[in-house]
Amino acid sequence: MTSSVPAQKMQWELPATLDNVGRVCTAAGAILDQVPLQKKDRFAAELLLREALNNAVLHGCNDDPLLSFTCTLTISDEEMVIEVSDEGAGFDWRSALQILPGILRETGRGLPIYGAYAHSTKFNEAGNCVTLTRILNKKIKNTDQGDIDD
Repeated sequence: MTSSVPAQKMQWELPATLDNVGRVCTAAGAILDQVPLQKKDRFAAELLLREALNNAVLHGCNDDPLLSFTCTLTISDEEMVIEVSDEGAGFDWRSALQILPGILRETGRGLPIYGAYAHSTKFNEAGNCVTLTRILNKKIKNTDQGDIDD
């Protein structure tokens, strides 16, 4: 039998700095600690969150602390939803989906990461807001053998 954890929702609106990306990731980690996640879901959650926030700060806001980003993390027993928006002009995500990053490039891996670790990726029309959804596998409690991934 699985135990139900109430849905949790946290929201941050901060100046676009990498220090604030770290602050949000640390706070989100504390939230994720309260949810019985499989290791692969925990890894995906942290990777998706950090990638979306880094993209908002570095690309959306051009590393300008006078601009802000907003991040909402909602997590329930069934899914995790990350929404990140920034005050930048956005980007042409439709065209970007057609480009594969070169192996030696230092940027351009965000969309493939989203595709690999999120079950759903949606952008707003302008391309300055992304919503990432990951369906979560639950852990079940087996009193004889400890926690088992189902």
